[in-house]
Amino acid sequence: MIVTAKPHRVLKARVVSALGVLICAWSAALLSFLLHGTTSRAIVPVVFLGIVVLVSIRFGISAGVLGSAAAALIFATFLYAPLGSPQVANKGARANIGWLVLGGITISYLLGSPSSGGHERHN
Repeated sequence: MIVTAKPHRVLKARVVSALGVLICAWSAALLSFLLHGTTSRAIVPVVFLGIVVLVSIRFGISAGVLGSAAAALIFATFLYAPLGSPQVANKGARANIGWLVLGGITISYLLGSPSSGGHERHN
């Protein structure tokens, strides 16, 4: 017999996951703003994996996966030329964004907590 989660626990888990995605998106936007004109901006997506690790451990797998995808979109749009477009002209920067997505998904599944809101019981 499987005991299903109560509706308020499911809602809480979704809110916690959304909070993790929001933290990733906000951090990516802040880094894009701060490091826009610097020469070290090419490695920003790879370094951002540290934030994805922390988010996936604290907020769950789905927050890490969706957060890394949101961060990749923000970096592509606001950090690399052409600005305002998700297309990235620099091949190295494009590869680093790809590593962010691939690493974010992998790290989230390896290190992330399976349920972000509470523990589900199976009998």
